[in-house]
Amino acid sequence: MKSLKYTAVSAAAVLLLHALPSLPAAAAGADLYVGYPGKQDNYSTVQAAVNAAAGRKPASENDRVTIHIAPGTYREQVTVNTPYLSFVNDEPSKQVMLTWYYGIGYKYYSVGSNGEYSADAARAKNAKNEPTVRWGCSVRLRGNADYFRAQNITFENSFNRYVTDEELADGVEVSGSQNINFYRTKGADVQSKAATERAAALAIEADYCEFSGCGFMSSQDTLYIGGGTGYFKDCMIEGNTDYIFGQGGTYVFEDCELRFKGYSSNAVGGYITAMKDSKRTLFYNCSVTAGSLKVSAGYFGRPWGASADVAFVNTQLQYEGIITGAGWTSMSGNQPENAKFKEYGTTANGAPVNTSGRVRGTVQYSANGLDPESYLDPWVPAYRNGGTPYEVPAISGTLVRDLKPVSAVYPWEIREHTKQGDLLYTDRTFRFESLPEVLSDGEAVVTPCDGKKLSGTLASFTAAADEIVYVILDDRVEKCPGWLADWELTGLTARNNDNVGYVIYKKAFAAGETVELGENGQSSYCTNYTVIVKEDYGSVTAGDISGDGSVDVRDLTLLRRHLLQQGTLEGKALAAADFDADGSVTVNDAVRLTEWLVCSDGAA
Repeated sequence: MKSLKYTAVSAAAVLLLHALPSLPAAAAGADLYVGYPGKQDNYSTVQAAVNAAAGRKPASENDRVTIHIAPGTYREQVTVNTPYLSFVNDEPSKQVMLTWYYGIGYKYYSVGSNGEYSADAARAKNAKNEPTVRWGCSVRLRGNADYFRAQNITFENSFNRYVTDEELADGVEVSGSQNINFYRTKGADVQSKAATERAAALAIEADYCEFSGCGFMSSQDTLYIGGGTGYFKDCMIEGNTDYIFGQGGTYVFEDCELRFKGYSSNAVGGYITAMKDSKRTLFYNCSVTAGSLKVSAGYFGRPWGASADVAFVNTQLQYEGIITGAGWTSMSGNQPENAKFKEYGTTANGAPVNTSGRVRGTVQYSANGLDPESYLDPWVPAYRNGGTPYEVPAISGTLVRDLKPVSAVYPWEIREHTKQGDLLYTDRTFRFESLPEVLSDGEAVVTPCDGKKLSGTLASFTAAADEIVYVILDDRVEKCPGWLADWELTGLTARNNDNVGYVIYKKAFAAGETVELGENGQSSYCTNYTVIVKEDYGSVTAGDISGDGSVDVRDLTLLRRHLLQQGTLEGKALAAADFDADGSVTVNDAVRLTEWLVCSDGAA
């Protein structure tokens, strides 16, 4: 197991300004730099580089932007709201520290009316506000920052560690919102229990974020893990009270060090976790250690929400007494025995610990299902895959060749011979209640409904023949996605068994052409689109159902049998049976064909 070793940075700390330069236009993807003078695409602040990356509009793994950060201390509040960004320290023997100083219960000139850092407010110094966003976090990964990665980066909130000159210049003072009477001055002992308050180093609100060799340092509420899925490998998280906390997500911590920071004043027991009604959080092969300050026996966690689900598997304790005999405790009236707390295989100095006093029902006698693969499936994080992004295997059908989604998280399928009653999505039970007959027997690209959360290109495939691709889009999507702008709106409609209506677009592709399927255009109050592919028969003669080169009574007989379900038309025959070219084969086609035969002296 790795344990992070922090190295003092010999260079002077870098004081960073929040004023951002104008951003030049640039191609998507590639590399940006922070603190590397002379490098092309170099920026003086992390936020400036993040903003430049946003201008490149990365929308898939192929567009990933890597921000290389030089060793040093970067004192700024950073907000990321762009997918496929990486923060990388290329010199792991030296420290890259992203740090800020906001804490709850205090107010500052630099906090804007929205509760976050404001460069205008910092310059004006007209009023002070209290930070109200995500516990004053130093770095925030907002909802669009999916697939964020960080390697060998330290995230710190200095509030519970030391008082900076910048914080004093920012006019820090007690806000009055909390029961606080500790005054922050130069040299004040902010590592004492009396000075401690909530101050997050990192807040995650995005999906599929992962961290390797990173450190997270504060005292109370160090690391917030929100809705979504995330992965931590060989990281160190330090704090005292609820220092890993959150709600609504699935997270795995593997081979990580969980360090009780302790207090300078007196030893007080702490809590590693405080989870709300999260999906699941797993600590796998992690260690629990004590910092250099005064540390008392603490707890694996407490339930912020009644159904908190946290598991510690194969945990190595620095010494047995670092965790209390009970292991878990209550919070806000929620009792640990009613939560979904689990413990398996805990050791200290290589020997099993005594778990006889643990909260009832928390000790497990099998680790079945308590492993990273079970929690993360089907996602394979890059940092769990040897640092290599997981390649989604391509799948093929008859008309769809090498279908390759950009994300491994959401499953896609190919289904031949689609018909009414079939499932629309891989992750929902919605079925086609009505489907235009022209699409019947087509080859479906069955999409994940949750794919609507993604942006950019969702998948691509190669047309195996000359074909028509139909996109079946929820009619509640308020604005047609831009990638469908040159597709034809057919006038056909479909409906699912939940009474959701769909409009249908189509476009012809020649054999060998690439078909790109873009974003849904809307993620809430709608479902994702789905796709059906039909072979393009070119200049099919309307009414020549038999394919003999003429339109006669025989063709009408075949059509009548089809309508009476005495025969099944498909392929070119079905296309020819759509005599009125409205996209479906109905009695109206038989009527129109009969009229045409009479008018052309055919015997109807």
